[in-house]
Amino acid sequence: MIQKAKSGHPGLPMGCAPIAYELWGRHMSHNPKNPKWLNRDRFILSGGHGSAMLYSLLHLFGYGLTMDDLKNFRQLDSLTPGHPEYGHTVGVEATTGPLGAGMGMAVGMAIAEAHLAEKFNKPGYPVYDHYTFALGGDGCMMEGISSEAFSLAGTLGLSKLIVIYDSNNISIEGDTDAAFTEDVQKRMEAFGFQTIDVADGTDLAAIGRAIEEAKADKERPSFITVHTQIGYGCPAKQGKASAHGEPLGEENLQAAKENLGWTSEPFTVPEEVYADYAAKAAKGQEAEDKWNAMFSEWKAKFPAAAALHDKFYAQDAIKAVMEDESFWAPAEK
Repeated sequence: MIQKAKSGHPGLPMGCAPIAYELWGRHMSHNPKNPKWLNRDRFILSGGHGSAMLYSLLHLFGYGLTMDDLKNFRQLDSLTPGHPEYGHTVGVEATTGPLGAGMGMAVGMAIAEAHLAEKFNKPGYPVYDHYTFALGGDGCMMEGISSEAFSLAGTLGLSKLIVIYDSNNISIEGDTDAAFTEDVQKRMEAFGFQTIDVADGTDLAAIGRAIEEAKADKERPSFITVHTQIGYGCPAKQGKASAHGEPLGEENLQAAKENLGWTSEPFTVPEEVYADYAAKAAKGQEAEDKWNAMFSEWKAKFPAAAALHDKFYAQDAIKAVMEDESFWAPAEK
C-alpha cells in the first residue's frame, strides 16, 4: 500500500502487526457486520500515521474496505486517507494524526462507557460492558495531552481503558534517547494505572496474556508496554528511523517479503488467511446476538430505563436528555 502510494509510514504497521492480530482476533469484541453495535469494544489508533495497519485489519475482518480501496491508499477522495478519519471510513472510531490526541479521545470514550454503565446497567443486565483500547508509540507518550488525560483516567479508575504502548525507542529523527529518557512505566503507575511489560513484540502468547491481565483489573486502567522493532522484518530498515515515514523501496520491500517467507503477489491475500479472519469475525456476531437477547429482556424488565435510553439516542438526544430530570438522578441499584 505504502510503496504504491509512494508515501506513508511502514514502520508502525510492520512493528505492531502481531499486537493488532492478537488484539483484534482474540481479545476484542467487535462485529464487522454491525460496526455501530452499541456494546462493541473501541479501538483508537492514536499513532494515526500507521493507518495502513488499521485499513488492513478492516479489509481482512470484512468491514467493507475492498482491495481497490487499499490500492488507493493516500489518494484524494479514497476511503483510505493517510490518517484515519471518523465518519469517512467504516470501522474507524476516531480521527487521529496529531500524536496524543487519540489517547485523550480514548479516555473520553472510557468515561462515556463508565457513565452509561452507571445509568443503565442493572444486576444481571450489563447493557454497557465494553473496553476501549488505544495504541500509540513514543511520540504519543511525549505529548502533554496524553499525561493530562491519563492523570484523569487514573483518578477516575477507568478499568475498561487499556492503553498499549508501542515502545521501539525510535522517533522520526532517530533514537529517542536524544529527547525522551523517562521511565514511562513509573509515570503511568504514578497516574494510577496497572502497568504490564511485554519484552518481545512478536510473542503473541505474551501479548495475549498481558491483555487478559489488563482486563482482570477491575479497579484501575491498564498500560501495556510492548517492546517492538520499527519496520520489523525488513533487514535493511528494521529498528531504524528510516523505517518510520517513507516507503521501504522496491528492493527493501522484496527483501522483507523474502525474510518473512511471504510469496504471494502484491495486493493478494491467500484464501486460508481470509478464512482465518472470517472465523474470528463470526465470534463478534455471536457476541452481539447474545447481547441483543439480553438487551431485549432488559427493555421489557426496566421500561423507565429503556425509555430514557431511547431518548438518549433520539435525534435531539442531547436536548432531550438535558431536560429530563431523571437523567441527573442517582442511578438505581
